[in-house]
Amino acid sequence: MSPFELERAVAQATGESRREIRRRGFQPLPLAEESRDEVDAHLGVIDWDVLQAERPVLFPVR
Repeated sequence: MSPFELERAVAQATGESRREIRRRGFQPLPLAEESRDEVDAHLGVIDWDVLQAERPVLFPVR
């Protein structure tokens, strides 16, 4: 799918103009073959539960 086709499809689905869709930066998602971590890194997604689990607990609850 070309960027033009993607913008047009999203614009038709949302009722926004192609110009607004282009301004917001819609892009196709990576292929499913990529691992979830690669996809998250590419998209800038933060899994807050994982991040919190990796942080040390300063005052553990007993």
